[in-house]
Order: sequence, then structure tokens, then C-alpha cells
Amino acid sequence: MNRWIGFRLSLRALGGRLGDQWERDRRDTLFLMLPVFVAVLPHFGWMPWWVGAGFVVLFAWRLGLLFSGRGLPGAPVRWAGAVAATAAVWAHYDTLVGREPGVALLILFLGLKLMEMRARRDLFVVIFLSLFLLLAAFLDSQSIGTAALVLAGFAGLLAAMLTMQYRRHEAPIAGRMKAVGVLLLQALPLAAVLFVLFPRPGGPLWGMPSDAARARTGLSETMTPGEFSELGESPEIAFRVRFETAMPAPAQLYWRGPVFGDFDGKTWRALGPGSAAQVVPPPRPQVRHAPDATVTYEITQEPSARNWMFPLEMPVSVEPPQGLAASLLPDLQLVASRPLGARTRYRVESSLAWQAGLNETRTSLQNWLGLPPGFNPRTLEMAAQWRAETLAAASRDGRVPARGEPALDRLLVDRALAMFREQDFRYTLQPPLLGRDSVDDFLFGTRAGFCEHFAGAFVVLMRALDIPARVVTGYQGGERNPVDGWWLVRQADAHAWAEVWLAGSGWTRVDPTAAVAPERIERGVRLEAQFAGLPGLDAATPLVDALRFRLDALGNAWNQWLLSYDRGKQRRLLERIGLEADDWRAIAGLLALSLTAIVGAIAVLTLHPRRARDPVERAWDDFCQRLAVTGLPRQPHETASAYLGRVERLVEPERIGEARRIVALYNRLRYGIAEGAETAPREHVRHLQQCVRRFRP
Repeated sequence: MNRWIGFRLSLRALGGRLGDQWERDRRDTLFLMLPVFVAVLPHFGWMPWWVGAGFVVLFAWRLGLLFSGRGLPGAPVRWAGAVAATAAVWAHYDTLVGREPGVALLILFLGLKLMEMRARRDLFVVIFLSLFLLLAAFLDSQSIGTAALVLAGFAGLLAAMLTMQYRRHEAPIAGRMKAVGVLLLQALPLAAVLFVLFPRPGGPLWGMPSDAARARTGLSETMTPGEFSELGESPEIAFRVRFETAMPAPAQLYWRGPVFGDFDGKTWRALGPGSAAQVVPPPRPQVRHAPDATVTYEITQEPSARNWMFPLEMPVSVEPPQGLAASLLPDLQLVASRPLGARTRYRVESSLAWQAGLNETRTSLQNWLGLPPGFNPRTLEMAAQWRAETLAAASRDGRVPARGEPALDRLLVDRALAMFREQDFRYTLQPPLLGRDSVDDFLFGTRAGFCEHFAGAFVVLMRALDIPARVVTGYQGGERNPVDGWWLVRQADAHAWAEVWLAGSGWTRVDPTAAVAPERIERGVRLEAQFAGLPGLDAATPLVDALRFRLDALGNAWNQWLLSYDRGKQRRLLERIGLEADDWRAIAGLLALSLTAIVGAIAVLTLHPRRARDPVERAWDDFCQRLAVTGLPRQPHETASAYLGRVERLVEPERIGEARRIVALYNRLRYGIAEGAETAPREHVRHLQQCVRRFRP
């Protein structure tokens, strides 16, 4: 029973005045707890689950102690908690240094600090720790949702700091939040000037050296059948595209990424100097293109741990951001000079009609003919049979084609595509498992798979036919956002296709997936996902689609105009206003002048003497103004009762009772306050204000 009474008294302390300083401290602590929880909330999504669970336990424990009125745990308990938290972080990360271990320790220590909030100094320490956590939230995400959550937490912490400045005169919560809003509005122009003029760092503001290892693009450095099926379920954005010229047809949207040429019987890897499959260094890529078939567009690529760029086949010119260089590898993959650890925007011009690799030699083409010995014997046997049959058919026509002749190779390519098209091959996001001879199992057994199954099997078959071939990975298609016109390329659009080398044509794209499931190329992987019932990719209602597109457009605008404000944009802005970006003295002078002008303007508007008015007197003045409509305004020397007696005969009879009650309540609040009390009870003042608002003479 005593615990229940204590709990009820604690609840009363949230909204009432019990008069005891202990209850006042309890209210201040409760007011602080909510923004503290909001400060930790953004980290729940990316920190280990046990860190969030540990903080929630400590937070709930502190709330229980607060409501029950029991004392805080002693120093031995807190020291044991600190040692346990440190040991847990060390066991999980093998270090206490770094971004994630540091944030984990900060969260757990904040929960422990709640257990020793006794003095005002402890409250301020909790606030400062929470502010650090709000700042650290941007290390994981800089989205508009994270920014809104951080702003809400900061406003709550600022209101808690204001709460601690009140002594006996405790302001209502609405008044505190109003003061916080005024402070934030005053700080907004200062923040805007600093954001625009303060020198921008060369790299991402919230990036760290370890970030690149943590980010990902969705694609990997290897390709194994079954890998892309996971990406097919992911709605995450890989990059966004805005076309400056006419957009190509969806079937032409092949966004080129890593190229694989080394096959060990199970996994495809990139061909490079360290690869055993490379016979000779490949020649420098030569690309011919038709100038009248070019498209220009801008890509905003999400952060990744790689230096891969994803242009539309085939890029002919690239404009990377300042401080970044782009180059075309011998396998025609476009790469940046460093990993793209931050959101990166670059402009590309690509040609839809192109020829590449015409300068390849028979020796350099050996790089793309290798097959592992002892694997996929049935595929090799079928390839030998096909070549013999094709040579025999050509001989019956009166000619003997040479090996590598374009016409012969094209016949073999067409025959392979016809096999995929006419036989019972099936496109699915949930393919069955394959054995050691994966290509044999796929071509002669399961015949069901995703794009990497078809591309990998096709390239093995081409090499068995003595046709140079390789696997190209990247993305295909996309989804247009009708709100802002940007194209969204998601991880679900990850795709693999093949390239074969044909004399006179060079490297030629061949997509065997298009022969099996042309709707995958025309409309994208999400069409198949609808029938597969994958979570998050089902067909949405028009209302949900409209909301999703608007939210994405809002987030994209946030990324383009705020997060992408880098050194290059700042340089262009300064040049427009007549300043050199390298003239730091002029920029510093402009920054100082702007800040001084803003601070001076705010001071002129806010720092003038104001006399606080008693709410009782304000209510009485309002009442007198309402009575003045009778034609008899109140004289300065008149008391409340005398004034009412003078105008009572002019007031409607049904309103006289209300007026007398207001005058009586005013006299009691104005002159009948108990000895030693500084102000009237708040609930009585609110009652007077309500009575005056209802009074209509």
C-alpha cells in the first residue's frame, strides 16, 4: 500500500506543485529522461543489440527508482557496471578505440550515469553526454529522418537546461518549449552563414577512415551462383540518375560495374595482375562510338567501400567531383581514384552505339578463354559437338570457315541463345542448389536460376566453343520517381550479363537472361518479385506508391542541396559573389562581418528591457477592456469593486453574476495571498483567465 501511495504521489509530481524541493528535483529529472532516450534512439539501428538492451535496462531501472522514491545504487554497483560494460565492448570489438566501440561505451556509460544523478553537476554531465551521442548519430546516417530526430533530441536537452535555471519560479512546459523555439530561430541564421562560408573539408564531414570498410554497394568482388538472389530482395538505393538528354529505353539501361574473367569452377573473380588466368597484360581500351547516339546524365551514388562507378554502357566522358579522378580499366570498367566512402555525384556522357576492343590480339584474347580443368565435362562435350556440327554445315555449303571467323562465332552465339529461349529454362529468384560441376547441373539439370546462373553458364559455354567471353556485373533498369524525375536504381536491380569478342565488332554485349525472361529486362526485377511474394517488393497501392515517391524525393533533395554541398559547390558560390575561393582573408572577413551583423540584429530585437507582467493583472486589464464597451472605462483611482458598482447598471442582468465572481476572484488573488507566498496558486490564476475569456458583456 505504501508503494502504491508513493507511486501516485510521483505521478502527481509530474504535473502539479507539491511544494517540496525533492518533488521539484524529481520533476526536473523526469523532464530530462525523455530527451536522453531520444539521444540514444538513432543508434539502436546500427549498434549491436546488446548495447541498446543494456541501456534500456539501465534506463528502466532509473525510472523505477524515480517513481518508487528509493535511493540510487551505491558506488560498488556502479563500478561493477562500468567494468562489465568495458569488458563487453572489448570482447565484441577487440578494442576500445574507434567509432563503434567509442559510441557503444558512451551509450552504456550514459545509462550508468543516470544512476548517480544527485547534484545539478550530474544533470549537466548527462546532458553533455547526450549531446555527444546526438552528434555521433550522423556518423551512421545523414538522412533527413536522422536530422529530425537529432533536432528533437537537441530541443529537449535545451529545454532541460532551461528547466534547471528556474529556481522557485517554475515555468510551464509550454513556456519552456517556446523559449527553446526562440533560441533555435535566433541560431538558425548563424548556422546558415557558417554552413555556407566556413571552409569545407576535402572529404566527407562525417566520414572516418574506417567508414569505407563498413559501407557496401551490394555487389562484391566475386560472383557465385546464388549470390544475387539476396540482392534481388533488397529495396536499398544503389544510386540515382537524372538524365539531361532524352532517356534511353529501359532495355538499354545497363549500368556497368565489375568485370569477371577468372573462373575456378565455382566462383568468378576479376582478371588482373595477380590472377593466374591472365596470360598477358591486356591492351589499353579503345572505344569507338557514334556521336549522335550519346546521352548525358548525372549520377548520385550512395557510399560504398569500393572505387567502382556505374556508368551507362558505354562511357565516353566523365566529370568526377573535385579531388577525384576516374579512369577506364582494360576490361572497360570505370573506377575512381579512391573508394567512394561518401555520397558522390558525377556527370557522365555515354554512347548507346559503341565498339570496344578492336585492338585485341589473339594473345591478349587468351585471357578470356581459360577454363578450370576437370570441371563441367558435359558442357565441354556439348560445345565440341556444336562446333563440329557448325563446321560440317558450313562445309556442306561449299566453304571451310576458319576458327574465329565472325560468321561462325555468331552462329554459335545464336545457337546458345536459342537453347536458353526454346528449352525449358526458367528464371527464378529462388534457384535450387548446384553441385561441384555447377554449369553442368544448371544446363542439364535444374535449368532454373537467376541472372548470374545464365551469364556464368553462357560464358563457360562460349569459352568451351573457343569464343573469348567474360561476365559483366552491375545493374539493369531502374524506376523513375515521377515527383522529381530522378531514376532510382536499387540493389534489387543488380544484374549480370555476358560479353563476347567477335572479329570486326569487338566486345559485344549478350544477355542470356533476356532470352529466358525478357520482361526482366523490359520492366525490371521487381516484376518477378511481385509473383515471388518477396517482402518489401510486392505491388503497392497507388497511395502507398505516391507516398513512397514523395518521401524519396524529399530525401533526394536533402542529399542534393545540403549533404552534397562540398568544396566544389562552395567554390562556385564564392565565385558568383566575386570572391576567390583561395583568398581566405576575404572569406574570413565576409564570415566575420556576416556573423557580426546577425548577432547585432538579434541583439537589437531581443536585448531591450522588458517588465514581466503579473498574469492576474493581465487578466484584470482584459476584463476592464471588456466592460469598457458599456461606455464607462475604468478610472486609474478606482478599485475593482467600485468600478463594478459604477458600471453594474449597464451590464446585462444575466452577466452581472459572472462579473461579480470575477471581481471577487481578482480581489482574493490580488490581496488575499497567504503570508510568505510570492505568487498566486497557478490553478486559481488559470481559473480567473478562463472566467474572463468567457465573459461577454
